[in-house]
Amino acid sequence: MASSPIGTAAGMIRDKITGAPQREAGRRYRVGMTVTLDPTPFLLAGDALRVPAPREATTSVTEVGRIGGDGPGGMVRLYTSGGGFVQVALGTGAEAEEARYFAPIDEVTPASEDEWGAWLDPREGMIGFREFQTKDGKNHTRVWQPGPEMVPPRVLEETIESASGTRTVTHRSMLYATPTHLGAGAPEAEFVLVEMTEEGSNASVTIHAGIALSPASLSIV
Repeated sequence: MASSPIGTAAGMIRDKITGAPQREAGRRYRVGMTVTLDPTPFLLAGDALRVPAPREATTSVTEVGRIGGDGPGGMVRLYTSGGGFVQVALGTGAEAEEARYFAPIDEVTPASEDEWGAWLDPREGMIGFREFQTKDGKNHTRVWQPGPEMVPPRVLEETIESASGTRTVTHRSMLYATPTHLGAGAPEAEFVLVEMTEEGSNASVTIHAGIALSPASLSIV
């Protein structure tokens, strides 16, 4: 049965109040879509970055992770077949307000309580300390709540959709960065995202390197 004009108008008002269009807009990010990244920042940076450039500019999305909902303040992670992920900070209408590309550069599975403490100790754990040093000896300053004091990791609940279903993981995360001092057009900073991830009875620490992307340069279809 066709909707009446009054019914259609009522639905529009209801959606505006409840935020239904916002939820639908967030679903524009889906498994199987393709992401094309502008290669220019990687080419201009050359070997100055630890984050590995994607093997191909256009890759398919194998998993979609959602953190904090589909509205403003939420984040979407588009995991690609190349091994990295594009993290999109959502604004009004699920438009990308901010985008970063991350790829893993190291992974650790602590084997004892002491080893876990080195990462998560509330007084001096590496995830939350004012600086983070990568294996090459380079220091990175904390981006989230910069300052000399210790800061607890951010707890991020991520719902991940894939072709095989949906699962939920919990991250304890901190973001760091260091300036690149490269020329115009190259990334101004390289980020390091340090995350302890729990999924069921499994837990590990992953270190990702990343750069900021211009949302306008992203092609997501």
